[in-house]
Amino acid sequence: MPFMKEGLLKLYLTFILLASVLAIIYAVTYIVPIIPIKAYSIFNAIVLIIILYIALRFLLYLFDRWISGIDPHTRNTLKFLISIVWYGIMGIAVAAAFGIDVSSIILGSAFLSIVLGLASQTVLSNIVAGIAILISEPVKVGDRITIATWQFGNVFPSYPPKFFSQDMLINGYTGTIKTIKFMYTTMADDEGAVVVIPNSIVIQSLVRLYSDTIYTTVRYQVNSNINANDAIRRVNDAVSRCDDVIQKEVLIDETTTTGYVIKVLAKCKGNRQDLCKSNILGKIIEEFSKP
Repeated sequence: MPFMKEGLLKLYLTFILLASVLAIIYAVTYIVPIIPIKAYSIFNAIVLIIILYIALRFLLYLFDRWISGIDPHTRNTLKFLISIVWYGIMGIAVAAAFGIDVSSIILGSAFLSIVLGLASQTVLSNIVAGIAILISEPVKVGDRITIATWQFGNVFPSYPPKFFSQDMLINGYTGTIKTIKFMYTTMADDEGAVVVIPNSIVIQSLVRLYSDTIYTTVRYQVNSNINANDAIRRVNDAVSRCDDVIQKEVLIDETTTTGYVIKVLAKCKGNRQDLCKSNILGKIIEEFSKP
């Protein structure tokens, strides 16, 4: 930390020194015309180059601290792109310092930017979205997420003969993020396949981010000849034997033509809802299989 403060202090002192030199050059050129105007233009351009270069180094220094969490390759690529744009601005500024009319250059650059932007709209939208994701970090490498695009809604399935099922399926892709690049975000889904998603889709999607714990709902149909209070007690005992269940609540959800449905609301360790649900169902089935 002292080293970083010392570096910032040196930058500030350099800026003050260069500003003082520029003020002196201006004074001896216009107020007391000692240096010819042509020489002043050269000095002005040199000082401008130095100031802009130091400003670039300062900007890259702040940028390094701002996005220190992303991988070095992506960070270096972003710094390279910033440097290219900055050097272009520096070239126009130096040309203006020499008295060159840069209005045509600026207008030509703007026209070229519009043409290139329209020609590569999809590519640019992915790149801009990728930069926004890398800087804002709504998700990062290693996160387990579900990505549901806005074009698709939720589905309420019914699985015969479980017509009492009220489980909600999120029509999206679930997996662990492997890489976040300028154009695409890749993640490995639960089947081991690699899913490559354009960043423009990621940034406008609903993203469900999982933590170290997850909630799950389990329903189990019980025959009507079993006492309801006894069934709730047995389900409680069965769920208590699940090592990954942190807390639980057992309720009677609804009735069917042959019995009633027990619902278990459980908070589980980990971020795999299907594994927790399978473990709970296994213990309940084992409990009701006892004579």
